[in-house]
Amino acid sequence: QMPQSAPIESLECLVTAEEAFPALEKLFLSADREIRAGFRIFDLRTRLVSDEARAVGDTWFDLLRNTLDRGVAVAIRVSDFDPIVGTRYHRKSWRTAQQLTAVEELSPRGQLDFRISLHPARAGLFPRLFLWKMVRDRLRGVDVDDYTPGLKNQSPKSLFELSPVTHHQKLAVFDRRALYIGGLDLDERRYDNLDHDQPASQTWQDVQVVVRGSVAEAAHEHLETLERSVSGKAAPPPRAAGFLRTISARRGFAPFHISPKTLVSEMEDAHFHAISRAKSLIYLETQYFRHQPIADALADAGKANPDLQLIMVLPAAPEDVAFSKAVGKDAKMGEYLQAEAISKVRSAFGRRALICAPAQHRRAMQTEDRSTLNDAPIIYVHSKVSIFDDTEAIVSSANLNGRSLRWDTEAGVHLTRPDHVRQVTRRIWSHWMPGSPQPSSASARAIADSWRETIEHDRHSGPCARRSYLLPYDEAEAASLGENVPIVPNELV
Repeated sequence: QMPQSAPIESLECLVTAEEAFPALEKLFLSADREIRAGFRIFDLRTRLVSDEARAVGDTWFDLLRNTLDRGVAVAIRVSDFDPIVGTRYHRKSWRTAQQLTAVEELSPRGQLDFRISLHPARAGLFPRLFLWKMVRDRLRGVDVDDYTPGLKNQSPKSLFELSPVTHHQKLAVFDRRALYIGGLDLDERRYDNLDHDQPASQTWQDVQVVVRGSVAEAAHEHLETLERSVSGKAAPPPRAAGFLRTISARRGFAPFHISPKTLVSEMEDAHFHAISRAKSLIYLETQYFRHQPIADALADAGKANPDLQLIMVLPAAPEDVAFSKAVGKDAKMGEYLQAEAISKVRSAFGRRALICAPAQHRRAMQTEDRSTLNDAPIIYVHSKVSIFDDTEAIVSSANLNGRSLRWDTEAGVHLTRPDHVRQVTRRIWSHWMPGSPQPSSASARAIADSWRETIEHDRHSGPCARRSYLLPYDEAEAASLGENVPIVPNELV
């Protein structure tokens, strides 16, 4: 019997699209037989950035056509969204459909299998009745065009279907050998460089990894079987070492539910187990920290272990609040949940909890809204990375909110080799905090104290004189906007 390959044999950690996009381009160029991918957003107008890819064209349209013309079979699923509540993203998805159709027509011998995939979960009758007036008013304010097929034949008098769940994963598998996975979709909005020297609204901190090993086969099978799983036609594949998922399906008769039926919660389970095992330091970098059970688990660990340190990196504000001045019920509920979660860990950890947010090394032109922090434009954090001591780490598409951990389709990798965990830790920490001591050379307390001293220095320094990108997170801002919304499930935001 042949020995089974390790789940993850090799790893490359990529910070921001400046590193990730060229890596994805090269993987497409080097594929021999097949590529299977699932993304929330995949815009073929995105410019190519590597020299190798630019040799075949200017945009991802050209690269995909080149890939098909070389005889590589490509299967890609791009997420669709509720056409009324998520019109902007629904339109983006069907623009991608047009782009993919054009590539298919220009590569008649190519093997392109694509689908714009709307998760089949639907809200029950009573939530739809409760939300009917809000949805009707939204419908009256949106434009119908060729890129909004879900809006055609919709009437303000209808009892609209509501699609509360999406496929949020971002991954691609190459020849069943290499897996590109993490938090990063493909479009120009997601492109940022390591210097973050763009307007705040164009910054986008994210992390992807490229891994090789049997985990790639598991990811391929996940993508191949996902549509049958979420439709309830077949059970999801069993758990595979190194690969983590969130999968849900449409409920049967459930008139009072807006939530789907959770089938797989490996991402949430892995976090619970890792938190309980952590001995000295937990590092969390996430777009949202809103899931109360995770906050409770962290609080319990902090109370039980007086030596445990917690470092958390969050965006200074959610994207819609920072850049669109959103003050709707969903924005208020999200901020309420995050303030509650942070309050729990603050109470449990005390000074051992270091919660921070990044900002650029330049002075903002105006400083009166949440797109700035301590006189500097913020850096928007979209990463989904969790590190526990120097023994395990999770890199995925899943935020620390109930939506990602119980509703939406998510995928990630669970790293358990110390050298892999150290590589991810070193790459991310050296980006935010140059010169930071590493777990292999310093105690958790020494690391946290070093970060705390640097952040305190930077808080009292002008933007150009700061040693790191990190500043104290201002939870009072979240609390001031936050508002609990009765009846609505926490997982909705």
